[in-house]
Amino acid sequence: MFNDKFRCKINIAIILAAVLLSGCISKETAPESGYHLSGTEKILVLPFKDIAMVYGKDASVRCPVCGRVFITGRVSADAIEKLTNTLVSNLKSRKKYTIVTLNLVNEEQTFSERKLIVKKGREYKADVVIAGYVYRYRERIGNRYSVKSPASVAFGIHLISTKGGRIIWSGHFDETQRSLSENLFKLKKFIKRKASWITADEMAIYGLEEILNTFPNK
Repeated sequence: MFNDKFRCKINIAIILAAVLLSGCISKETAPESGYHLSGTEKILVLPFKDIAMVYGKDASVRCPVCGRVFITGRVSADAIEKLTNTLVSNLKSRKKYTIVTLNLVNEEQTFSERKLIVKKGREYKADVVIAGYVYRYRERIGNRYSVKSPASVAFGIHLISTKGGRIIWSGHFDETQRSLSENLFKLKKFIKRKASWITADEMAIYGLEEILNTFPNK
């Protein structure tokens, strides 16, 4: 009888733990497997949203679209414009997409949920919408050869269908530059960056190009 009671208590404890942990698990919606754009779609590009402005610095926050967790930090004043312009330029160099952009003034503060993103895309008769979120965009303190604080950048972008509201593709970048002695496994990246401490802009462009290499073109 003692063993039965003990087993019962253990089972109850396991169930309670599972319930508590379920509230902490990030529920990401998986991108649509095997989906590729034809190259002639109309794409609405929303300006990146500064998440640090909403939650403050050093906060652990979930992406409002996919649920992935990031640590926020300082976002430089011109980061939104730079990231958005770089993204648009990259897309315009690909195939025959029709790219539609919105005015940067206050627009980025309105699209925090997927339903609103899809709604805005339909208003512009777009096939898909790209929404981006910036969590950190901290400039290095120092120069190329010596720093007190390295550049640190974190952002994510999502390609969302206006037809079904599904995430077609997502790309994330989250890095704080480290010295080669701190991370010997990144030798290739270290050499590509000319063995120097790069700026936040350089890191962001590198990260954006890196994740756009997986963009679902045919």
